[in-house]
Amino acid sequence: MFTILSISDSDKHRKSVVEEYTKRLGKSVKIIDIKPSKNGNNQQIITKDTETLLAHLQKFSNTTKILLSKEGKVLDTMQFATVCRNKNAESRFSGVVFIIGWPYGLDEQLLAKHINSKISFWAITLPHGLAKVTLLEQLYRIGTIEQGKSYHY
Repeated sequence: MFTILSISDSDKHRKSVVEEYTKRLGKSVKIIDIKPSKNGNNQQIITKDTETLLAHLQKFSNTTKILLSKEGKVLDTMQFATVCRNKNAESRFSGVVFIIGWPYGLDEQLLAKHINSKISFWAITLPHGLAKVTLLEQLYRIGTIEQGKSYHY
């Protein structure tokens, strides 16, 4: 089971793509959108959003938590599949939670003791919604590959 925790106020430009991948992935994925804070300066917003995220993470005590971060390890699709497969197979974990931050970012020092690892899709920063679509696409891609299906129809 994969859960995506994302701090997002709107994915309207990518809504149909998110819905399509969510439909294809079925019950293997759950998306939880967290409303971002909009009051305060950038640092106050980062702190508030990180604290809100930490409250949500408490509900996922038996999961592997992976933060999408530009400082994370860059993986190709097969390395990403191995990480997902290994994390899902570990008996002490019941799934993987992916964390997508907000444009202001998150307090990664505060999050450090609550996450298991950080990954990056590339050295560039992706818009929040595009990172969510990319993550969903990669989860779908590795699922089809592992089932022996052709990804490209």
